[in-house]
Amino acid sequence: MHQRQIDILIGTQMLAKGHDFPGVTLVGVVLADTGIGLPDFRAAERTFQLLAQVAGRAGRADRPGRVLIQTYNPKHPAIVCACTHDYHGFAEGELRAREELRYPPFSRLSALRLDGEDPAEVRAAAERVAQAARAVMARAPSDAQLALLGPAEAPLSRLKGRTRWQVFVRSRSPRALRTVVSAAQRVELPAGVRLSLDVDPVSTL
Repeated sequence: MHQRQIDILIGTQMLAKGHDFPGVTLVGVVLADTGIGLPDFRAAERTFQLLAQVAGRAGRADRPGRVLIQTYNPKHPAIVCACTHDYHGFAEGELRAREELRYPPFSRLSALRLDGEDPAEVRAAAERVAQAARAVMARAPSDAQLALLGPAEAPLSRLKGRTRWQVFVRSRSPRALRTVVSAAQRVELPAGVRLSLDVDPVSTL
């Protein structure tokens, strides 16, 4: 593209940020809704970010650019705000939704992820981890606003031959969150099951 040996670039998973192709005057996004439907509270944010970035690839030189977005949800805030370059409008709406649902940045979130080759073992281990977390949460002060999400099979339920389950702990208090997570990490697990902790996870998949 830089050397002008090709004029059209098509991809299924493309990095849109950081590329500067002066000759690009048209960018098309097919099925922009794919990311919106992911079971992740950051799904709309990522969709807006990607569309805003890819739209910025067109018309970077003297020639004007055009961006075409194909979507089944033309009224979704991520789509509307990306098309109008309205970062502030998107951020304000997204923050209101996260505050109502008590998601970051209005709380802290930790993900306890379990994986193993035996699906039954992994599920049982996730339930024990959740049970240990609940026991500590029952003694915590109410102002900590602790919440347990799960245990549940991860959206990417099987990866590299291993079954994956997740337990999320959410709280307004970092100290209370650490206490609950520490108790959950002390649960004795089968030899074939691994437990990892992800504090303030970037992805919930």
